[in-house]
Amino acid sequence: MTDLSQDKKREAFRLFEDAKYQESLLLCMELLESEKDSSLEILAATNLYNTGKLEDAEVFFRDLARKMPDSSYVHSYLAKVLEGRGDEGAIAEYATAVHLDCSNQDALRSYAGYLLARRDYRGALPVLRRLLQSDFSHSDRKNLMRALIEAGESGEALAIHAAHNDPELSHEYLDALVRDGNFREAFESGLRLYRDCGDTEIWRTCLDALARYDLPGALEAYRSYVADAAGGPHTGILCDYILLLKAKKRYREALDLTRNLLSCNRGPAGRLLECELLAELGEKDAARAAFEAVIRDELAARSDPEVLSRVISRYRRFLVNTCPADEAAERFCSLVAKEINVACLLETARFFADLGNVSEARSWYYRAYRADFLAGGPPYARFLSEHGDDRECEKVMLYILSNVRKGSDLIHTAAAILDDTHRMYRFRRLMEQLIKKLSERRTTLDSEGLELLSIAFFIMATNALEEGDYAGCKYACLCGMDVIPHHSRTIRLEDYLRLIRECKEQSVADRPVMHTAEAKERVQKVSVAQVITEQLGLSEQEQKIVAFLRSHRKASEMDLRTLLGTRRVVGMVNRIIQKAAAEGLSVIEKKGVGEDGEIYEYTGT
Repeated sequence: MTDLSQDKKREAFRLFEDAKYQESLLLCMELLESEKDSSLEILAATNLYNTGKLEDAEVFFRDLARKMPDSSYVHSYLAKVLEGRGDEGAIAEYATAVHLDCSNQDALRSYAGYLLARRDYRGALPVLRRLLQSDFSHSDRKNLMRALIEAGESGEALAIHAAHNDPELSHEYLDALVRDGNFREAFESGLRLYRDCGDTEIWRTCLDALARYDLPGALEAYRSYVADAAGGPHTGILCDYILLLKAKKRYREALDLTRNLLSCNRGPAGRLLECELLAELGEKDAARAAFEAVIRDELAARSDPEVLSRVISRYRRFLVNTCPADEAAERFCSLVAKEINVACLLETARFFADLGNVSEARSWYYRAYRADFLAGGPPYARFLSEHGDDRECEKVMLYILSNVRKGSDLIHTAAAILDDTHRMYRFRRLMEQLIKKLSERRTTLDSEGLELLSIAFFIMATNALEEGDYAGCKYACLCGMDVIPHHSRTIRLEDYLRLIRECKEQSVADRPVMHTAEAKERVQKVSVAQVITEQLGLSEQEQKIVAFLRSHRKASEMDLRTLLGTRRVVGMVNRIIQKAAAEGLSVIEKKGVGEDGEIYEYTGT
């Protein structure tokens, strides 16, 4: 590379450090036209990501991942690009990045953020715990507490709060107290926090905690708040108060408050409350009219299918419980059955099932399945299973499995198959296809998907044991143990070990199921994370040098001076080399001297 090119390269990195990504990108692309340089390719790809050119960035990073498969930086940024594009493959790239270098703080935080955003709290736990061992920020601690709370480990969340002597009260701390059953402390701590910050959501948590141990006091606190709230009460708190009154059968008070709520918010949740309270008060005509008005409005607004289904479901139960069958059928069909969306078709099927009209219910379930095989198929299959048509049930679920595309839809389908109520996992061919489909997407499955795959393997192993197929049982157990996720809710390693033990006890000639590969001598590689955290004990500045060289492979003394803002680079690099040599390792090598001082090359793994 010429001196002019070296100057432009330094300028490209300087512009990047100054967050001038577009200018840096233009320089990178100009330089890459004349010669290839891995550090410039990485910089160009990163600039593409930072300027929002995700499609081009993906092309660059995928090419770099093929050239540099062991680069944690490349895989972590490819994951960010895929996340930005909504590609399910992001989770696999994040996992690869942290596997290659578990000290990559940026990759760890991005991976944890990705999992938390998708409510995969169990998957986020090991990532956040790794951060806890190194550079752990206040926000990291709050994220870890949230993940523990949602994973059912509120006690550990409280222990982390106590271990760090954190004087700051937070939503996470209050939620952990509530989940742990310490309602009084949650109320008292929340009250102090509310007085400091005035956050209405904190006060909502306080009132909820108070209602758990002092119901009369909570009712009075709710009443006072609603009466005194400047600008009107918080919608969430008002809804909580209404539900509490409803649970205590104080329907008239609850209805009056609901109408106050509806004066400022005409959402379906509040309107449904009004319908149900009218029904509880015996005002059936008014309740029916209110129900039908909500449904007409939601149909006209083309409401979310889940919301629409919830509204129609409440109306269906109301009609069945309050009207003669003929009148209920006439009213329901005139309002709901004429619509062709899947929510209406399914609720119509359930309506006829409630009336005991099996043939009509089956017809409407089938229409829902034909309208939307993903939304309508599993309910239709469950109906078939309940009425003994196993052959058609299996056929429907096999069709869904063969046509499902999105990972989230596959997980929804798997949950329906493995549900213990309808036991569709009885069907051998269906289970084989399910395991095949889940295994094909194994690297992109979240914790729920991995647990479902693990359960499927356990069922396969159990069936094999019952049939005397001991080798098949052991193999399925090993596969299930391999994919079982962190904090599994429904299955444990001990469940598999029990089956393996039974196999060994029952088989006459226990044969191994794992093929033994030819033993090969392996060179022990030491990761950068191990070098930094366990062996070399680098300072913060020294760690920055290693990280920069790991990303760019080569750098000059001037590059590192710019990075660190100091002229004392040579001494720092010498200390790194000396520390590594003392441990029998090679991390950085000197490659001569140029116009910009010494040239350094990264040689670590």
